[in-house]
Formats: sequence, C-alpha cells, structure tokens
Amino acid sequence: MKKSEAPKPNSGMEIPDYAIESLARSLLPVMQAYYESEEGQKALEDWKEKHPESSGTT
Repeated sequence: MKKSEAPKPNSGMEIPDYAIESLARSLLPVMQAYYESEEGQKALEDWKEKHPESSGTT
C-alpha cells in the first residue's frame, strides 16, 4: 500500500486463530522450499535490488 492510500476498512469477518495457524503451517514449508531454491534466491535478490530501503539485515 502506498503511503498516500488510506487503509481499507476491515470486512468485520473474524478469522479464528486455529484457521490462521493451520494455513501458516501448510504454507511455510512451501515458502521455505521456494526461497531455498535457485529460482527463489534469484527472485529475492531481484526484489532487494528494486527495494533497497527494505532489504536491511534482520
């Protein structure tokens, strides 16, 4: 979201913690495998080059 854009209003829908945790557990291994792959490493480096302000060390 750009700084000039106002945040969208909340839909009012409550998502239970167990549903979020279940989704995270299923997505995490896929995301980790992607970023460990050669393709994922290249995509991350390309993104860092385009967003130098966001690619600080953690």
